[in-house]
Amino acid sequence: MPTDHVVSLISRVRERANARIVAQLKRRGHPDLAPSHGAILATLYAGGPVPMGALARSIGRKKNTLTVLVRKLESAGYVCRQASPSDSRVALIALTAKGEGFRKDFQEISDTLLAAVWGTMEDASKEALVVGLERLLANLG
Repeated sequence: MPTDHVVSLISRVRERANARIVAQLKRRGHPDLAPSHGAILATLYAGGPVPMGALARSIGRKKNTLTVLVRKLESAGYVCRQASPSDSRVALIALTAKGEGFRKDFQEISDTLLAAVWGTMEDASKEALVVGLERLLANLG
């Protein structure tokens, strides 16, 4: 089986997954959100307010890219910046009431997407695919 089209396949999977996410966001009344906001929201849902630097490391993005994404989430009302209680020089990114209100839709969209992605694939095949993708990512540094 030819394997030289692996990057193209990954790109097409991402494109189709993002299209499904965008459609679900619009259908559920969140047209101001984009798939690129998902990792930020997931991190905040899992751990609460976090400094920008820690958030950037957590989601594997450069700080300047993250700043643009956070500003969009701020202007849409999903997150806000707040001073750290331990160091007023540090800004924490936190969910707003609107961001918390989106949590249920976020989980449902995530669950629906994963169900579509995996289909009827067996657990062993899922695990092998994830291991392989993690190795590809590590190979690219």
